[in-house]
Amino acid sequence: MNLKAIIIDDELHSLHTTEMLVQKNCPNIKIISLAESPEKGIELIDSLRPDLVFLDIAMPVMNGFEMLQHVTYQDFEIIFTTAYDEYAIKAFKVNAIDYLLKPIDVPELCEAVKKAKNKFDKNEDFNRIEELLNIFGKPGIKKEKVALPIDGRIQMIPFSSIIYCESESNYTFIFLSGNKKVLLSKTLKEIEKSLDHPDFFRVQNSYLVNLNHIKEYIRGEGGELIMSNGDEVRVSRNKKEELLQLLT
Repeated sequence: MNLKAIIIDDELHSLHTTEMLVQKNCPNIKIISLAESPEKGIELIDSLRPDLVFLDIAMPVMNGFEMLQHVTYQDFEIIFTTAYDEYAIKAFKVNAIDYLLKPIDVPELCEAVKKAKNKFDKNEDFNRIEELLNIFGKPGIKKEKVALPIDGRIQMIPFSSIIYCESESNYTFIFLSGNKKVLLSKTLKEIEKSLDHPDFFRVQNSYLVNLNHIKEYIRGEGGELIMSNGDEVRVSRNKKEELLQLLT
């Protein structure tokens, strides 16, 4: 079975060089798309669901490791591509992670692809992305933005501009500063996982709020929040005490 692959690299020459080398030397790999930015890469991974991703590490806005924090679809193998990076290469070797040093060597490319295909064919049951982020350290990555599909594009939204999120069946409304509201075709659970930040708290099944945007808490059975945009959000009874501890 051929593997569907995406190549992500902000350098156009490297992007097309990798594409050419894969097409010429790896007959079991079908390249289905190319991305010149991490934002486009996130969009393509989530929409096309590849089996294999060739991912450059050093990219503007966010690097390859940061990009992986934002993808929803995660069932794919990764081959990193990089110019010389002593820290990354040492970590790759210690943890047996496939990488290609630019300029790419054809025998090394073929070997990395062979290993990736073997791992994919074994269908090992573990989260590849989570494993990589644990190795390379969410510690060294300070996540302050989230990648969201808005108006047909992936936009990087600062956490500080998200006031609260409201569930609507399999969709979620996100209320932003500046009196903006967007509707995403993602569940609130998926949005909560993408945010993964201590400033956000699930006050009930339908609402996830940014603690920094709470203006007032009105006491009651569960209570009610007045948010910075004036909206009211109910708090469930079983979340009340935990919320009050976070606010005091």
